Amino acid sequence: MVVYEEKLPRRWTIGTLVVLTAWVVWQGTKLLPENSTVWFVILGSSALFAVVFNGVPLSKRRYHRIRLRDGHLTVGRETIPVASLTPESIREAREQPSASELMAFLKSSTPEELAEMRRRSRETGPPRLVGGAWAVPLGMEEFVVETEEGEALLIATHDRERLLEALNRARQES
Repeated sequence: MVVYEEKLPRRWTIGTLVVLTAWVVWQGTKLLPENSTVWFVILGSSALFAVVFNGVPLSKRRYHRIRLRDGHLTVGRETIPVASLTPESIREAREQPSASELMAFLKSSTPEELAEMRRRSRETGPPRLVGGAWAVPLGMEEFVVETEEGEALLIATHDRERLLEALNRARQES
């Protein structure tokens, strides 16, 4: 039985919460009890900053957390049976270019090549992003796999090679 769980980085979230907490405590030592209204404004604005600074990590935790267990791939809020993924698409996903390689390729392409690629991409349509989010977050890699029904699925991950290896092993077991 293949088990894979992707750990999401927590350093940014912990760091911002420690800094904001230290700021609120330091302000509390200066302002309380005489200027409690100002301190409550600082407390509220610090809570707002905590949400703003940690929006992407919270989104990654909700929509892009990856688990592979008992023959099912769970990405965010969505679960897919591994047996429904085609082995060919898992193999081909290893050869897909990274975002930086794709950008370099697009920059080196001629206008005619770009027009042809655009025409072909309109015919197939974009793959569906798995997990429930609107876009792939910064700092994550992406790859496309297909289901037996022919649906193209876009999966965002922090460790593309390990996830594809685990998917390949799980697919062979099913």
